[in-house]
Amino acid sequence: MVHEYNDPGYRPMSVLNLAGFLARSEVNGPGTRAVVWVQGCPRRCEGCFNSAFQPFSPATLTPVETLAGTIRSLDNIDGVTFSGGEPFAQARPLAELGAQLRKDGLSVVTYTGYTLKELAAGGDPAWPALLAATDLLIAGPYVAARAYPDPLKGSSNQQVIALDTRLANTRCTGRKGPAGSRTEFTIAPDGTITTTGFPAPVLIRKLASRCRGS
Repeated sequence: MVHEYNDPGYRPMSVLNLAGFLARSEVNGPGTRAVVWVQGCPRRCEGCFNSAFQPFSPATLTPVETLAGTIRSLDNIDGVTFSGGEPFAQARPLAELGAQLRKDGLSVVTYTGYTLKELAAGGDPAWPALLAATDLLIAGPYVAARAYPDPLKGSSNQQVIALDTRLANTRCTGRKGPAGSRTEFTIAPDGTITTTGFPAPVLIRKLASRCRGS
């Protein structure tokens, strides 16, 4: 899919189209991590929790250097997680960001709706660069019928693949438990609430009902 906001022929290659950013999270990979959500995804998995991040439309255009500086300023984080949307739709700037942060000692976790086989086939010349800048890859489309209580993945078909020794000991099925136990709510100073992790569908329905006042 060629679009102004995910194709570097249109968008400067060192600028990301961001759907969201969270300075600290403990449910988006091992340890405490900053989270970068990109805007735009061609996979459109049914039941996607971040369906608002699927359209390739302008969100927050941010230079790689600016975002790298923001993440470097954070205290006591273990790394950064790339999610979306689809990170491999903006592989080149994310590869640049990941490479810079790994030099600073931070680990990189990347979520993708593509399988490792699809990524290895090389649909985009920038994909190998993002793979090289990733320590832990969670790969595969979300399948709602195979939703799975795991701290790192949303459905059982997805693979957790260590691409570097830095996170090689991370287990794909660590602390199992109710899906709601892996949901995190962050309240910003302006009152904005960010929900992340792998919330159970029943939790989402309850929240939606309360927001509607029903």
